[in-house]
Amino acid sequence: MPASSRAEPVDHIAATVNYDVITASELAFTVALNERIGKPGGDRKTLESETLDGIITRLLLVEEARRLRFVEVSDQEIDAEVETVRKRFGSDAAFNDFLRTQDVTQQDLARMLGEQLLVQKFIEKKVGLFVRVTREEAESFYHDHSAQFQGKDFPDVQKDIIALLTDRKVDRELGQYVAELRNRADVRINPA
Repeated sequence: MPASSRAEPVDHIAATVNYDVITASELAFTVALNERIGKPGGDRKTLESETLDGIITRLLLVEEARRLRFVEVSDQEIDAEVETVRKRFGSDAAFNDFLRTQDVTQQDLARMLGEQLLVQKFIEKKVGLFVRVTREEAESFYHDHSAQFQGKDFPDVQKDIIALLTDRKVDRELGQYVAELRNRADVRINPA
């Protein structure tokens, strides 16, 4: 058969972020991975929408991390992350079958996990280093939520409260930062 008459499958473009393309197959794989190793629950449409939003956010942060160049991810870190995912499948056979049914290579998975690691490191350096919770804020939270801490003195729960409040502040700062990135970016979501 002549080369020009062969049909090649064409992947639908789910969205674009600046010059990066998110294909329908990439979205489907990420949704399937989230279903398999993520938190259960929710309907399929919501999971797809949240996953697409997560991929868009990841791409924006990867682009920013690469532009600013103050974090890197090693091959060993990526390999360790792939191994962590592999273990969540219970066996190599289950892991390989999942990749095969999704038509994804281990290298594709490693690229995605490497980007996630880069984003985590970037968030820690760009946002996390500048977030501080004072003792006064922690004490105020302790007193305002005293029902949660019945029978426990402030020094016993101080570290947990500071960690909780720090996470909240990081999430808030990150939300603002991502909103700014989205406002400057060319993000286009195509209907399914």
